[in-house]
Amino acid sequence: MNTLLPSPLPTLLLALILLAACGKPAETTTDSMPQYSIDANAISVSGVSAGAYMAGQFHIAHSALVRGAGLVAGGPYGCARGSMQTALGECTKASTPSLEPLLAAAEANANAGRIDPLTHLEGSPVWLFRATADEAMGLSLNRAAAEFYRHFGAKALEVTDVDTVHGLPTTVSGVACDEFAPPYLNACSYDAAGEILSTLHGGEAKRGSATGKLGAVEVPGADEAELLPEAYLYVPEACADGESCGVHVFFHGCQQSSELVGDAVARGAGFNEWADTRRLLVLYPQAKSSKFAPMNPLGCFDWWGYTNADYATRDGLQIRAVKAVLDNLAGKTL
Repeated sequence: MNTLLPSPLPTLLLALILLAACGKPAETTTDSMPQYSIDANAISVSGVSAGAYMAGQFHIAHSALVRGAGLVAGGPYGCARGSMQTALGECTKASTPSLEPLLAAAEANANAGRIDPLTHLEGSPVWLFRATADEAMGLSLNRAAAEFYRHFGAKALEVTDVDTVHGLPTTVSGVACDEFAPPYLNACSYDAAGEILSTLHGGEAKRGSATGKLGAVEVPGADEAELLPEAYLYVPEACADGESCGVHVFFHGCQQSSELVGDAVARGAGFNEWADTRRLLVLYPQAKSSKFAPMNPLGCFDWWGYTNADYATRDGLQIRAVKAVLDNLAGKTL
């Protein structure tokens, strides 16, 4: 995770981008805040690299609501302990963080009411992916994340045998499978999005062609949270017609927000193709790049504390903003 992107440094974490998705392109619209019939039992999250850390934070902060998480090239909850130096040291490459302080910190947060009770993680499905040729995220971090989750009774599935590099493997979208380059989606004939949704939501489903609408919705408190004011939202036709639908939230990696790549991630990551048949809205929040280094020049989600000290809890500004979007989409507090 040399920030998880090309060249080490204050280059913080990976990325995903792309442009083409299979089938008919989704139509793009803009809505201030539409409302849908949201199934609160079918909400899940995933992310890549910096986004994987963010997905884990959101899952654990709201484990009473979020049914499971998919972490692609991510480590254990709370790994950075509020430090960019720790984030780029112990929490990337081939490091092996000590789990005891991370488990203790999570329990302290739960006891203080800053995150949901950790008992909600019992039985929660978690999909953890680390590519065979990932030079940014070591296998030991993937395993540490799995051990963290299993400590609290979650069902952690580790996938470590896909021959690709640091990024999100797809069926056909992106660069060559062995190429570490924009858009950090790798065409490996491997459908990570499909595997994530299958693990987190279960049941039988067929990959579709993303014939719904890709639009943009407002993000309350975005400016304070260092997020862009709009998040992308993919809406299957059935969900638009009032049928009950779940929500999957996907957190991009560094340098992959719409500031830099437009809607490439939202169109190309592969989730929309499954959303129609699984009846899931797909929400794509967007991190904002800092104008002044070293805060967050690459537009990474906050997994080391650049927004506030409570970044990994329900009081984290980015977690709070994304939860507000979910509540607004449902027209009520979920």
